[in-house]
Amino acid sequence: MIQQMVKDEKVLPHDKKQLMEAKGYELYNRELVRKVFPRIIAEVRDIRPKSKTGDIIPFYFALLSYIDGNRYRADGSLNGRFGYAFPSQDRIAEMTGVDRKRHKQLTRILKANGILSDVRDYYEGTNRYLWYKPSFCPQISDDGYIVNEDGEKVVPDYSEIIK
Repeated sequence: MIQQMVKDEKVLPHDKKQLMEAKGYELYNRELVRKVFPRIIAEVRDIRPKSKTGDIIPFYFALLSYIDGNRYRADGSLNGRFGYAFPSQDRIAEMTGVDRKRHKQLTRILKANGILSDVRDYYEGTNRYLWYKPSFCPQISDDGYIVNEDGEKVVPDYSEIIK
């Protein structure tokens, strides 16, 4: 029976199986890259043709790579950062090559499209941190819109974001 399971197991390209078994590997919704990001980029470019909106892609994946996946702290209490990403602005800029000055606009574009569900200011003493809550694997319509929990398309309004 074990031999049959091994025979029936899907062959994965390169070392995907190894990655899936190892820590540090996450899945993402490919339709986000195939449908949603191209739609957003096209919509923003209709408003601002020279926009570098494509930077939302590395920006989003930089945030995904820093999501706190620990529901509980070491002491057993609930972790308030669970599901949030909180890299520093300098770290995001270093990872993506996207200037810090552009992070706010990219954040607003992602939030308007339902890809970020929350962005919080968090203060520790006088230090300010931004906590981002990316939609890890959102539902996506055939025409490239995020579908919210109520089953409605999230249609962005860029009027206050892009001027």
